[in-house]
Amino acid sequence: MKVADQFRTVSGAFLDVFYPNYCQICTTDLNMNERHVCLSCAYDLPYIGQNKKELQKLEKLFWGRVDVRHVYSLLNYQRGNQTQRLLHLLKYKKKKKLGHYFGEILGEVINKDDGVQAIIPVPLHPKKERLRGFNQSRVIANGIATKMKIPVNESSLYRNEHNLSQTKFSKYDRWENVRRIFSVKQKEVLENKHVLLVDDVLTTGATIEACVLELLSIKNCSVSIATLAARV
Repeated sequence: MKVADQFRTVSGAFLDVFYPNYCQICTTDLNMNERHVCLSCAYDLPYIGQNKKELQKLEKLFWGRVDVRHVYSLLNYQRGNQTQRLLHLLKYKKKKKLGHYFGEILGEVINKDDGVQAIIPVPLHPKKERLRGFNQSRVIANGIATKMKIPVNESSLYRNEHNLSQTKFSKYDRWENVRRIFSVKQKEVLENKHVLLVDDVLTTGATIEACVLELLSIKNCSVSIATLAARV
């Protein structure tokens, strides 16, 4: 065995001890061709079809509410399914590499001809972000940006109120909970631009709608949406 090969073998074994390379979902060891998720878990995830008919189902959620150009999502979210487990791992177990990895995959299915010029993650309130330690939407946005080679803008859209969690609210109450909690600054930065708004999951669309309304107040700004998961 060559010295270089020996070094790679020894260094790989060293890293496996201190930085174990295992599936972030089921914890089985990954082989050399797998990243963060084993092929079995990746295969079992409920992917949303990327054909025009499937994507239109997502776009219909915003018809008559706000004007969005396109809606993209990767995984079907239903209570108790594998997607819910993946989101739980990302948000509450701080599996940021998992979010970035699936953000990259999401970035690959977004139409590069749409002319997106900036990627904006749905912001958390600073108090909530300090408590959680990170913003999961930013992690996903960074993964998308890796593939699309488009900058992430975190300075223009911000959350000015620390609202209650949406999880136990009705559809109407969710909208009331997020009304007027987002604002935009430095509007000139996004004038005449097509932006991609990124969140972790799309259910009723109340939070995303509130963000889109603020972004559409910018001169000639148009918005598309990308989420890691959606209820379809």
